[in-house]
Amino acid sequence: MSINIAIAHEHTIIRRGVMSMIMNAPALPSDSFSRPEIKVTGDTASPSGLISLLTEQTVDILFLGFSLATTPGPNPISGMDGVLLIKWLNRKYPKLKMIVLSPYKNTQLIRMTLEAGAKAYISRDTCEKTLSRTLSSVINDEVYIERELMNALFQNNNQASRELSPREIDVLRMMCQGLNLTQIAQQMNLSNKTVSAHKLRAMEKLNVSNDCQLYCVLAKTQAFDIAI
Repeated sequence: MSINIAIAHEHTIIRRGVMSMIMNAPALPSDSFSRPEIKVTGDTASPSGLISLLTEQTVDILFLGFSLATTPGPNPISGMDGVLLIKWLNRKYPKLKMIVLSPYKNTQLIRMTLEAGAKAYISRDTCEKTLSRTLSSVINDEVYIERELMNALFQNNNQASRELSPREIDVLRMMCQGLNLTQIAQQMNLSNKTVSAHKLRAMEKLNVSNDCQLYCVLAKTQAFDIAI
């Protein structure tokens, strides 16, 4: 059995790093596949590039970055990433197994990602051994979550009520990409008022009172890549 893998991430260095790790990851005793049968058939930075890739060739497993290089345009897919893109891909390509590569450790976001159709959720700190274990699980049609993230899913603490919601995360993430509230509302198919409410709730949870403080907190924590 041949396993075709594609990688979609906005940063070239991460795509190349994942590609290298896939080809050099150590085999596990429980591996049910032969390493030479794994092929990385292509990589892309954008949703439109990903659709072209999936249209032109058969892809069994997709390593998908939570944020892609989106662009506004007449085709709504070109501006889609995150949970919305995962849901769309799951409907359009039901046999495609998605491994989400994300810097976010928000537990609700992890749940929503898996519910949207992803088979695995791993962080950018993933090592070769964990990557190999992830591939083995997904190929065997199992769901895989990195151990540290799995532990977070089952932790019940007082901070849960202050955790940013997936909508709030998306609003902040798009703000860091340089989008204004109107553009965010169009991309998320929400009203400006709703997007503004998500932003204000996020600011309250982060204990900031203005945009300057908000960007300082986001830059300090490195929660998102901020476009300059």
